[in-house]
Amino acid sequence: MALTVTAAFAVLLDSGPLRAVTTVFFDISQTTNLVASGTTSDTISSEGYLFTLTRDKLFTGGVGLTNPIGRYIRIPWPDGLEAQAVTAGPVLSNARIDIKRQDGELFAIESFTAQLLANTAGAGAAFEIMPMLNGEDGVPEPFMYDATGYYGRRFTNTTPELTGFDAYKITLYVDFALMRLTVIDASPPRPALDLIRVDAATIQLSWPTNAVGYVLEFTTNLPAQAWSPVTNSITTNVDVFSVSLDITGSKRFYRLRK
Repeated sequence: MALTVTAAFAVLLDSGPLRAVTTVFFDISQTTNLVASGTTSDTISSEGYLFTLTRDKLFTGGVGLTNPIGRYIRIPWPDGLEAQAVTAGPVLSNARIDIKRQDGELFAIESFTAQLLANTAGAGAAFEIMPMLNGEDGVPEPFMYDATGYYGRRFTNTTPELTGFDAYKITLYVDFALMRLTVIDASPPRPALDLIRVDAATIQLSWPTNAVGYVLEFTTNLPAQAWSPVTNSITTNVDVFSVSLDITGSKRFYRLRK
């Protein structure tokens, strides 16, 4: 979209604002792709998210890595997503599902429903969810959600605390399956350029300082064959970047690009 300033000048805004997108898993319309398969885990992708789930592939005594005879998947996609406790092999572990976005951006888990695939009523249990940020634990201790019951019992939790992180690790000491998961793309909207006419020969472009990683570029024609960076001095005033530009020359189009 272009905003005309004079017959010889226009400003191009870098697409429309992004809005937070809510995705509810699991649905038959959502396709999956196997991204990686390891000795005790698989990673799949769907709707821009990556799910890494533990698989007890050596449970029934498969020989080495060439012919593992593993536990079958009782709740496959799209009915849900099952994680298995790893009970055989070189590394034992609880059942775990790791979730992150393929683009590495922040997102929130709004709510989840999980089902027990083994009994925990005698000892008690809790789903542990550790938010992650830049590869590190995002909080001192994981958030705990009750998981005490018998095989087949479901637990539903709303989780407003699970926001502002780039990955989440969901763990239980026995097999479980996610039956419903609501995630929200929490990326901030793309910034737009604001324009002020300073005088007959000058305009001022400005954009918010929280637009990290964006650069101001220009071109002389649309559609553009190439864009060039603006080299004028950029100033900062509280929460706004601004730059003054001469408009007495040829027509130019401007954009912010990340």
